[in-house]
Order: sequence, then C-alpha cells, then structure tokens
Amino acid sequence: MKKFLLLPFLAASLALGTVSSENRGVQSGDEDLEENEVFPITVDFNCPRNFGFHIADEIPLTVTLEAGEGPVVDLVNLPQKGEIHGPFEVRDVRVRKHRKGGGTIYTVFYRLQSFEPAIAVDKLKFPPLRISYATDADWNPLDSKYRYQSLFSQAFDIFVSRTATYFGPMKDIKGPMEDERVAFSWKATTVGGGLMVLLALMTWPWEFIRKRQRVARQVQNPTPRDRAVKALQEAREACFNYEDHRKRLFFEINTILRNFLKDVYGLNTANRPSMEIVRQLKERPFYEELKGFVARINQVIYEGNAPVDVESIMRQFDELLQRIDGATDSGINHDKAG
Repeated sequence: MKKFLLLPFLAASLALGTVSSENRGVQSGDEDLEENEVFPITVDFNCPRNFGFHIADEIPLTVTLEAGEGPVVDLVNLPQKGEIHGPFEVRDVRVRKHRKGGGTIYTVFYRLQSFEPAIAVDKLKFPPLRISYATDADWNPLDSKYRYQSLFSQAFDIFVSRTATYFGPMKDIKGPMEDERVAFSWKATTVGGGLMVLLALMTWPWEFIRKRQRVARQVQNPTPRDRAVKALQEAREACFNYEDHRKRLFFEINTILRNFLKDVYGLNTANRPSMEIVRQLKERPFYEELKGFVARINQVIYEGNAPVDVESIMRQFDELLQRIDGATDSGINHDKAG
C-alpha cells in the first residue's frame, strides 16, 4: 500500500521539473553539481487565460528564465521575430535582463499568433525552448570562449476557446505575417507597374494625336504612291462589275503606272507607248524590273494573252511602287545633302 502511495508523489515531483538538458538531469546526476543541489536555471511561463484565445488572436506569452550565480546563459537559440515555433508564428519578441540576488533574470516577452482551427483543438502546445548555457568547467582557455551545452524547457499549454468573441485585452484579428522580402518585391512590382501604366496613360493620348495629325497630312497632301495605291484599289473593285474584269484590271494598272511615273519624274506620257516611257528611266536602278513588269502587262493588253496570274501582278506592282518611291526619296535626300 505504501508503494502505491509513493507513486503520486513521484509523478508530481517529475511534473514540477522546470528544465531538462541533453543527456543531463535537472536535479542530481550531473558531475558538476552536488548530490542534493538544484540545477541553477529555472524557466517559468505566464500567459493570460481569458477563457481561451481565438484563432488569429495575438497571444502575449512571458517567459521568465532565472539563472543562478555561476552559469552563463545564451539566448541565441530562442525563436526570433518572423520565425515559426510549433503552431505559432512569432510576431514580436523583446528580452529584458536584470540582476537579482547574485543571479540574472531574463524576461522574454513574446507576441504569438496561431491559425490552427479552434474547432479541432482545446489547447495549443508551445514547444520547449532551447537554452544554451555554460559553466566555469566549460571555459576553453585556448579559444578564449565557452563550450555551450543545451537545455530544453518544459512545453506550455495555451488554451483555445470555441466560443464567440469576447471583450478583453486581446487585439483584433489580423492576417498572417508577411515575409519582408516577398512583401518588398511585391510592393516594388506594384509601384513599377503603376508607373508604367501612368506613363502609358500620359503618352498614349499624345501618340494618338500625332497619328491623327500624320493621317490628316497624308489625306491633305497624298504622295504619288498613295494616289497610285488608292487608284489601284478603286480600279480592282470597279473591274469586278465586268465579265472580263481581269483584262480590264490590266488596262487600269497600265494607266495608274503611267500617271505614277508622270507624278514622280515629270515625264511626258501623253500619246506614248508604255515601253517608250520606261526607256526614259534607263539610268534608274529599278529599270530592268520596271521594264519586265511593263512587258508582262503588254502581253495581256496588246498580244492577247490570258490574264491568269493577276495576284502575282498585283504583288509585283506594289513592290515596284515601293522601290521607285524609296529610290526617289533617297535621291531627293542625296541631292539636298549635296
């Protein structure tokens, strides 16, 4: 019976142990400690209950770490702002240190946030904290630094409420923490995109006005090529009303070409054959191409050949107009430069 009565006391004494270390007990068993000496580092947690927290609440958690005289404590392994610790996201962390009775007390203030579904849990477990410490025996005189060991605190339960919201010191629901690098990239992209859109909105009306003015100038003062292209399009549409529309189209192309050469070079084309007009341009770089084009037209008009290749004639005529127009512009620029 006495053996059974000792079991609850043994369980209670194990539950009250505040810290545990890697391969090291909290109480006796360490070579550096006396047999009945308590380990000189304790950890305590404090968190307001308020009938439990809700999802996305900012949870204030205070961790008090008291180190007696002798051990050197390093808190570098504690969860930092922006990190994840178990089911919690660390929104903020502050450390306060002060001396008391020959020892040192470290107070760590955490602001935590969790998005675990409250329907599925009654409490969330704050995982143990890893605390680095060293004693005088861990001092390495060769490297002039301590050889730190690790302690792990006990876990801490934070209760979760399944009820509706309540009035209390808890803050409003917030979104998850932002990764600063991702947030900066997203903001930079948004600002850059906004500037590009603003620039486009500012330049588009000006470009639109310039195009309208350019079109208006072309309508008011069409070039010989513009007049030739327009006349060719009108002739093609008009010739479709006749049964022999293909042959009529060749007649129209011949007339348009004569007028185009007259406008560009001031040639006398009245009552002259097309080939005679072309010979006046013998020194031009497009002479051979123009001569071959006129010969193909004459085969249909004067020799009676069937106009079976209308589309190729149209393409060749358009390319020829471009070449003559380009050669004329370069010649004019050359004359101006000279």
